[in-house]
Amino acid sequence: MTSSFLPTLFVFTQTLSVTDKELADCRRIESTEERVTCYDAIVDADAAPYSTNDGKAGSRPDISATDTSLSAKSLFGTNDSDARRIVEKSLAIEQLEHIKATVADVQESPGQKPILALENGQIWRQIDSKTLHLKSGDAVVIRKASLSSFLLEKASGSRRIRVRRID
Repeated sequence: MTSSFLPTLFVFTQTLSVTDKELADCRRIESTEERVTCYDAIVDADAAPYSTNDGKAGSRPDISATDTSLSAKSLFGTNDSDARRIVEKSLAIEQLEHIKATVADVQESPGQKPILALENGQIWRQIDSKTLHLKSGDAVVIRKASLSSFLLEKASGSRRIRVRRID
């Protein structure tokens, strides 16, 4: 936690010309809403204008308007759950409990466990030792399981394997 936090803190303090007094003043505010508003005001006051490709200054782009590749399916199975939740919430992306897909290709990993390429572009690797025979064209369902894990099963069967998204 601290190893990844320190570089972020360093970058934050380097990019903003905020005094310790300003931050301390915000920190003393008891109301959460007012405290966040205070922090936002500091960041907004110091934010540099967004630079466009032609070198002219402009407003920051609206992520929801410019990035249409984000969807619930494209985010399903990614490891960074906190970041994913923030993005999903900010873009009003629906929360999925499972996805249905078709296997495009099956390859064996060095540990003899299958690596599955799905027709939607996602790649998943089996992480348990159970057996589930899959081939190209099989319809599968991938469900959220406990502890940020995922279970894959054939759409027509009940046997499941534990998988991890690797792309």
